[in-house]
Amino acid sequence: MVTISDVSKRAGVSRSTVSRVVARNGYVSDVKRRAIESAIAELGYRPNTLAQALRSNRSNMIGAVVVDVGTPYFANMVYGMQRSSRAEGKSLLVISGYADQDEEARAIIELVDRSCDGIILYLERPMRADVVEIVRKAQVPVVSIGRKHYPHSRGVVTFDNFGGARQAMAFLIEQGHRKIVHLSGQPEFGDVVARIEGIEAALAEHGMSLDDIHIVNGTFSQEFGLAATTQLIKEGRDFTAIFAGDDDMAAGVLQALRENGRRVPEDVSVIGFDDAFHAKHLWPPLTTMKQPTDAIGEAASSLLLQLLAEPSMGTGERTIETALVVRSSVSRPSVTERQVA
Repeated sequence: MVTISDVSKRAGVSRSTVSRVVARNGYVSDVKRRAIESAIAELGYRPNTLAQALRSNRSNMIGAVVVDVGTPYFANMVYGMQRSSRAEGKSLLVISGYADQDEEARAIIELVDRSCDGIILYLERPMRADVVEIVRKAQVPVVSIGRKHYPHSRGVVTFDNFGGARQAMAFLIEQGHRKIVHLSGQPEFGDVVARIEGIEAALAEHGMSLDDIHIVNGTFSQEFGLAATTQLIKEGRDFTAIFAGDDDMAAGVLQALRENGRRVPEDVSVIGFDDAFHAKHLWPPLTTMKQPTDAIGEAASSLLLQLLAEPSMGTGERTIETALVVRSSVSRPSVTERQVA
């Protein structure tokens, strides 16, 4: 096995100089750094990360809990986290909490037990009191995404869900729509609460209220979008536009409308939220609110890395803006519909 002594001999430098290069800690001249990196490559040296962790009291690993890493939404968020953490020589360990309080608790405790240097939390349920105490005693810096479930979080990163939903609803109203359905997620979720508030603000600006639209709560899934829209049609609900809570829902909405002979946007306009990869490939291409999930993951990881590098810094807050992406799924309602409205 190649050791750090072998590298120092090949590079003609001290062991401590090699250690600084490997640990990315401390100044080393460019000439010596290149010699060390060349020696490492020639010898195939791999540092003992466990030994490094024991010596430095750092695992060089960041932990993260998200709702479901298997979905495109959170996979893209994790991509942003990794992009930031790997650039700083940190590994990333991600666990799904599945929007279940006990699963989220289990995931957090596992990350603490694995001695993660810091933790990023995207939770949908309140953190259990026992877990709050475990994290506090471990003195692990935490950055929250969305809501500050952990009371001692050192940083919070959010999307402008309020502003995004407000802009989406205002866009439909300004196109002339008044018979609007909003397919939403679980009402206790933080993103959902903020979006309903944004929708309410847009309605108020146009002399309307939540009572003037129809809201259906469900899950952020294509299956819910399909089932909910099909049910609305069966019930004889009169609507000219559907604001779907995310692009997966919107895909189900488009399918249901197509299966029931409703044209988009001629008969019904559809707007989504996220601007997921498939949004522009749906038919018709989906008008939606773009929220770059990779950017929020990268921002959360960068903020956590900054907290690790500067333990004395105060609490940090960052907001990732949303933007309306206009495609072909929204138009003005027909003349007859506008006259009736």
